[in-house]
Order: sequence, then structure tokens, then C-alpha cells
Amino acid sequence: MGNNTVVGVFDNSAEADRAVNDLVAAGIARVQIQVTSNERATATSEAVGGASRESEHEGLGDRIGHFFGRLFGADDDREDATHYSEAVRRGSAVVTVNADSEKEADKAADILDDCGAVDINERAQQWRQSGWAGSPQSSAGALAGADGRARDGGEKVIPVVKEELQVGKRRRERGGVRIYTHMEEAPVEENVRLREEHARVERRPANRPASEADLAAFKEGTIEVRETIEEPVVAKKTRVVEEVIVAKETSERTEKVRDSVRQGQVDVEKVDAGTSRNTLNPSARSAATYDENDTDFRSHWQTNYARSGGAYEDYQPAYRYGSTLANDERYRNRSWTDIETDARRDWETRNPGSTWERFKAAVRHGWERVTGKR
Repeated sequence: MGNNTVVGVFDNSAEADRAVNDLVAAGIARVQIQVTSNERATATSEAVGGASRESEHEGLGDRIGHFFGRLFGADDDREDATHYSEAVRRGSAVVTVNADSEKEADKAADILDDCGAVDINERAQQWRQSGWAGSPQSSAGALAGADGRARDGGEKVIPVVKEELQVGKRRRERGGVRIYTHMEEAPVEENVRLREEHARVERRPANRPASEADLAAFKEGTIEVRETIEEPVVAKKTRVVEEVIVAKETSERTEKVRDSVRQGQVDVEKVDAGTSRNTLNPSARSAATYDENDTDFRSHWQTNYARSGGAYEDYQPAYRYGSTLANDERYRNRSWTDIETDARRDWETRNPGSTWERFKAAVRHGWERVTGKR
């Protein structure tokens, strides 16, 4: 793989498309970005440019495997190519960015991480724990033996899988504060006392003989008296009257994440010698039990559901499912109240979109008819 090629794996195409939009918004050309998924098998084949096209008879898994094989190239990266091929086979979408520079590659990697790209090595480890062999061959054969087929030596492998809850965390913006600084003018006023000097000339009439002092005081010349006035002088001095401190405080909180995980169960039944085939096969035993009670089930449908419209075939799977519960070791010798929650969950898993409340009475009648518990 080129030094400036960045690859990110997302759980579905919708998340991959959001990542592509963020990459384009960050200035990375759309022609530098490729999205590989089962839904876009044609785009994957065309993404290799001038490379030779795969045979028209190749499967989808082979074409995707070849694409990642050419992308990673070297033998040292062959395991990585296998991981990405397996991710696509399992429904993930892979975003590949052919960056023009190392700086652009770093930016693309940060964007893919922020958009929720998964850790492919950690995901591959989870697959191995579930039975994946990690073969560098095409994804179609990567799980050979995991579906219960016989291996060399007569062994039959039945994997027991269990979902694990993976809780991560990512950062996102939630708002903040924006601070503007500017100057405002406001009128102010102050009182100041000002002094003024005025020259005053007063003439007083007199009638007395002039003395030597009077003659000495009167001389020719000029006498000048100056008047003064005080005026206000304005000056401005800048003072700091308040400080605004902007900082970020970090706090932590614990949030409980609730979800449900599924775990496979393998029930082992000890079989005595001479046991009939129907006893060995729960499905066959359940089918026989249902056939034996078909007349009763039709009568129950006629009494309870026929007037509301529809056909018996609409409720037939519910009666059959109730019969199956009666032959299931997990529910044997238990009351309907004890098993209803598990029965409902199993029913909704097998029949997505089906309303339990509509068929619950039919399921219960099938279970009670076979078990004899009412």
C-alpha cells in the first residue's frame, strides 16, 4: 500500500458516506476517495484504474479479495488485505483515500477516526474468537468448517458464538461561548469650581489740602492691573476595572450503557440404543406432533379467528411453533408464565415484523395442546 494511502472500515455504508462527505468538506478531492462494500461491488472493480479486470465468472468475494490484494501488494501486508476483505464480506464498508501528501494523509486519518472508523485488528481478533480461520484466500472460503461441515478426520465442528458488547466513546462539539471585545462611548459629567479675577476701579470725591505724601504718591506713569479666569482642563486616564477570564473546565461522568447480546446454545441429548429416528431429531418429532394435532388447531382457529378474516395458514406457523416449544428441552416441565418471555423473544427473532400479541394465543394453545398443561 502506498505511503499516502489511508484506509478506514465502517460498520455500514451510511457511516462510510458520512465520512466521505467530511473528507470532501475538508478539501480532499472526491476522485481520491473510494468506497468498497458488498453493495458497491461494481465500484470496487472499477476503482483499480488501469489494472486488468477480473473474470466475468469470478464471485463477489473473489473480486473484493483481488482488489485489496492489489491495494496492499506486499506479502507483509497480505494479512491486512485479508482483514479488509473479510470486513466487506461481513457487511462493512471500507473507505480508501489516496492522499497527495503525508500531511493530507494524516488529515484524512484524523477525519476517519472522528467519523467512527473501527479498529480492524481488534475486529479481526473478535472474528478469530468466533471461529474465523483468517485464511489469506478469498473470503468465501475463510470460514471453512465454521458452518458445521465435516473436516478431515471425521470431525464435525459446531461453533458456539456469543456477542460481546463493545462500548467506545467519541468526542463531538456541544456548543460553547463566543466573546467579542469593543469600545463604547458614554456621556459623563463632573462639577469643578473655577475662580475669576476682575479689576475694579472706584472713584471717590475728596476735598482736602494735598499733603507731602499725596504729592509723593502722584507721579506720572501707567498702572496696569491684570484680570485672571480659571478654565476647566480635561484629561483621560485608562484604568482596568474588570477582568473576564475564559477557560475550559473538564468533568467526567459515568453513564451506564444498556443493550442486549445473543449467545448461541448447543443442547446435547443422550440417545439410548434403539431410539427411533424421530426421537433423535427434534424437528421431525415436532413435525409429527403438529400433524397429530392439526385437526384441533384448525378447530381452535375456526372458533377464535375465522370471523376476523384471513386464513388458517396465517396462524399455522404459530400453532407449529407452540408444538415445537412443547418438545424443547429448555421449556419442558415449566409453566407458560415461566417461558412466555423467552418464547416471545425467540418468535420475534424467527419472524421479524410479526406481532406477538396477534399470535400469542395460538402459540400458547399449541404448547398447551401438546404438553397437556392448561
